Amino acid sequence: MNANPSKFLPVIAALAWLAAGCGPQGARCAKCGMLVDDHPRWVAGATTEAGAEERFCCPRCLFAWRQSPRGTGSRDAWVTEYYTQQRTQIGEVIFVMGSDVAGPMGKALVPVAGREAAERFLQDHHGGRLLTATEITPELLRELAGKPPAAATP
Repeated sequence: MNANPSKFLPVIAALAWLAAGCGPQGARCAKCGMLVDDHPRWVAGATTEAGAEERFCCPRCLFAWRQSPRGTGSRDAWVTEYYTQQRTQIGEVIFVMGSDVAGPMGKALVPVAGREAAERFLQDHHGGRLLTATEITPELLRELAGKPPAAATP
């Protein structure tokens, strides 16, 4: 049986069109690849050294990216503040680590504006530590991820 390939072109075109509209779409986290828009309460971002805007699923991925070679020279980092859900520069929030609030990647760095609100968050969410952006180190990120401390070089 000889089939005329041209009669299948409309079917193939329709299937391709449907496939393009199906499945997850949107910005992906520049660190882990997770869909950013799936977690609007946790979105973070920064500008690369070259001026491109990068988005992240959560502050934890933002900090891991900034401390990697890809994030070298990044600037204007921001997070979504926990209570107001407003885009806020990382220097204007206190990060709570070790609470019972989980983010998209599990254990979270929860950004809270103001020391008083952060201390109240600690009481409401069973402890943790208060950190500024400059205090978030690769070791703390490893701890959040449940990884052992990096081996010291002799």
